[in-house]
Amino acid sequence: MTTDVRVGIVSWNTAALLDRALASLHDALGDLAAEVVVVDNASDDSSIEVARGHRGVEVVTNDSNLGYARAMNEALAGTRARALIALNPDTEAPPGSLEKLVTTLDEHPDAALVAPALVDSNGLPQRSVYPYPGLLQALETGFVPRAWRRDGRSRSSSIRTLRRRWAVGAVHCIRKAALGAELPYSTRWFMYVEDIELCWRLERGGWCNLLREDVTVVHHGNAAGMQRWGEGADLELKSLPNIYDWICSCRSPFQARATALVNVLGIGTKRCAFQAGAAIAGERRAQQWRARANELRHLSEYHSRILRTRARDKDA
Repeated sequence: MTTDVRVGIVSWNTAALLDRALASLHDALGDLAAEVVVVDNASDDSSIEVARGHRGVEVVTNDSNLGYARAMNEALAGTRARALIALNPDTEAPPGSLEKLVTTLDEHPDAALVAPALVDSNGLPQRSVYPYPGLLQALETGFVPRAWRRDGRSRSSSIRTLRRRWAVGAVHCIRKAALGAELPYSTRWFMYVEDIELCWRLERGGWCNLLREDVTVVHHGNAAGMQRWGEGADLELKSLPNIYDWICSCRSPFQARATALVNVLGIGTKRCAFQAGAAIAGERRAQQWRARANELRHLSEYHSRILRTRARDKDA
């Protein structure tokens, strides 16, 4: 029997969410002939038992936590399916949603990747697409008011072509042929940024990436990250080293330094605004703004360290 799609899921101590993700797959895939592979990265909860409890799911167990990219490549390898779906265990795909993503690839032969719109546990929109990290993105984030930023939305179609933007890797539907002999995700990083690198690589290879704005998937959000670092961890800071490494390796060391400088200036400007507002605001608002200014101070310090490190790297 011809297989249409291979679905890969990487689990690590997310048993309850994994159960819901797997339970949603049958209806989400519709009439597609699908293979489902769960790769478990040495969970110490019941993730393996949960996965084996779902009929038709192949379970691969690793002796240690190999990281997301390495495990997902393992899940998606060795198939003749024309489409690959990388799916986070903290997602729930509504009926027909994943089938629509594969159909979109079939209908757009120039497309290498299709992603859905993401919503949170309450059905509220999550941001599904971001500009590639770099100097222009830092300038926009630091100095352009949010309401004025370009979001790239299409007003004439539910399918948006992602030029100079990447789709969050909670759900990636990938044309296998577009990968050639390469693996889907770079194993340069243990976790985070592999989705940026994949979208960038496919776009640089002449393919287009698409967002189906009319297809929504529930994304409960960063379950593995919270398991690894704790719910109170500043997850933005955890991903920044990889982001700067991506800028340096895929763009240039100069752009990494320039991006760090612009981020320092932009964050500093916002911090000054919060401090000034706190000086004249009522006590309740002043406390909130002082707290935000303090958060920005920590973030600015990190970008400053990146700037100094990259400058030393240049001089070495």
